[in-house]
Amino acid sequence: MATAPEQSQQMQTAINCDTCENTAKHLCKNCHDRLCDRCKDIHSKSKGTFDHEVVLLTFKSLTLPPECPSHVICMWHPKFRASIGCQKCEVPVCEKCLIGEHNGHKVIEFSQLFEVKKEKMGQKLSTVVSELPKYESMLAKVEGMKKTVVKNKDVVKKEINSHFELTISFLTSCKEKLLKSVDVKTSDDLNLLNRQVNDLQTYIQNMVDYKANFQNEDLQERLLFILYGVCSTDDIIPEKCPPFINPGILKYLEGCLENPFMHKISGDVCKRFENTKLLREGQLVKNIDLLQEKIESLSFDSGFFWVFASNKTAFCKYDQEGNCVDTIQVNIHRFKNHPFCVVDNDGVRAIFRSETHKALMIKDSCKKIFIDVSPFAVTCMCLTRDCEILAGLANSTENYFGIAIYSLEGVRKQFITQVMNKWSREPLLSGNSFRSYIVENVNGDICLSVETNLSKVVNVIRPNGDHRFTYGGKDPSFLLKPFLPRGICTNASGQILIADENNHGIHVLDKDGGFLTMLNIPGEPRVIPISLCIDHQNNLCIGCADGKIRILKYLE
Repeated sequence: MATAPEQSQQMQTAINCDTCENTAKHLCKNCHDRLCDRCKDIHSKSKGTFDHEVVLLTFKSLTLPPECPSHVICMWHPKFRASIGCQKCEVPVCEKCLIGEHNGHKVIEFSQLFEVKKEKMGQKLSTVVSELPKYESMLAKVEGMKKTVVKNKDVVKKEINSHFELTISFLTSCKEKLLKSVDVKTSDDLNLLNRQVNDLQTYIQNMVDYKANFQNEDLQERLLFILYGVCSTDDIIPEKCPPFINPGILKYLEGCLENPFMHKISGDVCKRFENTKLLREGQLVKNIDLLQEKIESLSFDSGFFWVFASNKTAFCKYDQEGNCVDTIQVNIHRFKNHPFCVVDNDGVRAIFRSETHKALMIKDSCKKIFIDVSPFAVTCMCLTRDCEILAGLANSTENYFGIAIYSLEGVRKQFITQVMNKWSREPLLSGNSFRSYIVENVNGDICLSVETNLSKVVNVIRPNGDHRFTYGGKDPSFLLKPFLPRGICTNASGQILIADENNHGIHVLDKDGGFLTMLNIPGEPRVIPISLCIDHQNNLCIGCADGKIRILKYLE
């Protein structure tokens, strides 16, 4: 006889079997057939339905959603059935789970768990449905970009081949002209020398004949020569021996094969981001904690970062996870400037300040002196598009600051200018308080971020040293504190980005000095940016005063 709970579960109204006319007492949960005892036995033995789950026909089983089974195979114990749910963990559990991980947890009926999870996941479905088109649109955009990149590869290669074919054709034409000029000049020189040979041979022959006739052993012929010969020798011997006319020896003066010159001839392959726009707010891509103090120098090197922190006496190379993988000890801890240039050209990996007036280079895995500018100090450096080094040189005793260009061999090629404070006659430097950062923009402009006792500005000059503009910060009403420029970098669009230590942000200017926006680190208004660089994805990498590198996406 059924117990009270069982009676409450049983159907109060008889329901006919779906196969015959008898009263149904069972329900197949797979095909939802209501079955009598006899049809249930047949159903359980039939080849197509022997593995179906048949349960007692009750009001509850009849009203359960068709997709809800009475149990599942336990995920953690495959030999056991999970027929109840853990309310705390919201997962199906078996009897073995209840004496293990889920021991002491409150349990609920399997159907209740199903309904709870279905409702929660159903609520997320609306978000999934609304967000799916965005992701599909983004996927289509990425796939389209993939096709563009592949197609563009062939276009760029074709342009390179076309340029080099034209260049080679031009160089071949120049070579042929040079070779032809060698033939023409050599022919002229030989003609000149041949004329001299003929003249000299004629004179020599005349003199030999004269001598032979005068000393002839035949007396009769000798008398005839003396009596009838012309006493004048003008026709035989010139008044003076003709001078030797030296045509000179041809030599080839080799053309310029220096990297900057060849770079100008060959061109370059670089990324351009068409129609890029500044985001309204920057998006934090990554936060790398180096567990150091203020990051005063930051350079990107093929997925790694070269860093000089205020509590260190070395340049340290970190990976994207913040692990130090290399170290270069230097003697510049007491100075404010710690320039480091990643080069990766002609065997040169990097150039960095090692002492007050010295910079070293890493070439073919060896360190050697790049420049020694004593009595000046190397205050800032950067690599140019022509694979040369721009260096800021200062002499605080004489209030002098200038910018020079060096080849990768360490040869000074040019002094560009002595930088003046806002291009007046006042000296830029005063005392020993001095900090500067330098970078070359895509249009060749030189951008210099400077802090001295007299000046806290960004000066931008042309490649020939002419002043373009000076930026002293946005309108004072816009800034909470006076402008204090620190690290500076430029992007592929020619925009100039300047870290402002006082106002905890990055000023973004166009290439002509127009203010575009002020970037802040999302959710961290008190973080102080110090040093800047751009990575290979055109993201802004910010070395901060708290010893962290924050990578910011700021372009669409």
